[in-house]
Amino acid sequence: MKNKKETEFSTKIWKPKFSEDITFHKAYFKNYGFDKHVHEDFTIGLIQNGSMDAFVDGEKKSLNSSTIVSVNPDETHACQTFYHKDYTLYSIYLKPNFFKELVDENFYSSEAYFKEGAYFDKELSSRFLKILNFSENQYLSNLDFECELIDSIKSLVSRNVKFAIDKSSSNHDSMIKKAKEYMSDNYHLDLTLDDISSALDVSKYHFLRTFKDKTFISPHNFLMLKRIEKAKELLQKGETLSNTAYICGFNDQSHLNKRFKAIMGLTPGSYRNFFN
Repeated sequence: MKNKKETEFSTKIWKPKFSEDITFHKAYFKNYGFDKHVHEDFTIGLIQNGSMDAFVDGEKKSLNSSTIVSVNPDETHACQTFYHKDYTLYSIYLKPNFFKELVDENFYSSEAYFKEGAYFDKELSSRFLKILNFSENQYLSNLDFECELIDSIKSLVSRNVKFAIDKSSSNHDSMIKKAKEYMSDNYHLDLTLDDISSALDVSKYHFLRTFKDKTFISPHNFLMLKRIEKAKELLQKGETLSNTAYICGFNDQSHLNKRFKAIMGLTPGSYRNFFN
């Protein structure tokens, strides 16, 4: 960001009354962005106005309001805008158990994943944005909003989904999956490359190179992002900042604050205030 005076970022986070498994996020960006990161939830992004420079589907893309950003858990993505551009983005975060139940009940499949991270559908994008705007301004009852939102998610799933894991995945893909699971289970520990590679029974140099090639981020960044995701869960429940830092493996509260703000754009205390 060449001119910090022109940098702007504001955010709003809330949950609907009908489900603890859904979180909404609305943010305004100007010459601001977040580097490559992952979430544990299924994420649906809607650009209300402007354009976004994104990293999705393994490459950089310029997206507008006709795009529905559809990101699976642990898929690397990024959202940025520079050079005097701005945009407003709604994000819908769906817990995996909510997404799985919706798919199972409506499509009779035990597991499904978004097929395209940048899915172009002007009509459906407009529909999502309309109901989110109506809900935010309290033009819809809780029942109307819940029905409209679920119906829109079902429409997206029917158009942009794959209903099974690719059975022909390579040994590298299997190794990456196991590495992610190991780090997710041990996010609170001060892991080393030797710890992870030993658990996978591979060379640490081979693991490091392959992980970065496949995920576009380093193991260290992935582990830090997992800690942030766990911190978000705790903060939503009203946990103290000091306990959150300790539970999630940060050196101290200051370390949590620095890392959290770099990823979320706001302090952990401000994030907790949205939910408590």
